[in-house]
Amino acid sequence: MVSPIRCLSILVIPLLVTSLFYQVSNAVNDTYLDSICHKSTDYELCSSTFAADNRTSTADLNVLLIISISSNMNLLETTIVNRIPKILEILEDPQDKALLQNCQTHFTNALGKLSGAYVASISKNYTKATNLAMDAALINAECDNEYNTTKRRSPIPDVPGKVGRLVFISFVIIDEII
Repeated sequence: MVSPIRCLSILVIPLLVTSLFYQVSNAVNDTYLDSICHKSTDYELCSSTFAADNRTSTADLNVLLIISISSNMNLLETTIVNRIPKILEILEDPQDKALLQNCQTHFTNALGKLSGAYVASISKNYTKATNLAMDAALINAECDNEYNTTKRRSPIPDVPGKVGRLVFISFVIIDEII
């Protein structure tokens, strides 16, 4: 007589193996990922973003979107929490401090929008993810606009541009999905 455990293992093990291969087979291959990065405005940033995340090797397009958004969120969070406070400590000019604090506020608001885009992409609401990511990019650009208007040099000139390029990478992926 066959035991119930043996009977279950005969049914369950093939299902587990099938589901494992199914997940891997839906993963984006290196050639496809490379073509996505070539469509972006910054191939190197795109490639390095995905190379730095261990989820990439088994990621489908939706997970790549989540990676691109979370990478952008990490950039903004690091800037808000680590970089800006250190720079504010050494700035002496009140206008420079005010401009940087405005950027900190813009980045915080952009981070909120990206958090919403992240949640929308998890639920596969790509229209909402696109709209929120666009809002984040526009809010983020305000930092550059304020520095350009006052003709002052930004102490964080790399951040707004990088955020914008990461948002564009997200748009390329959404375009591939839909």
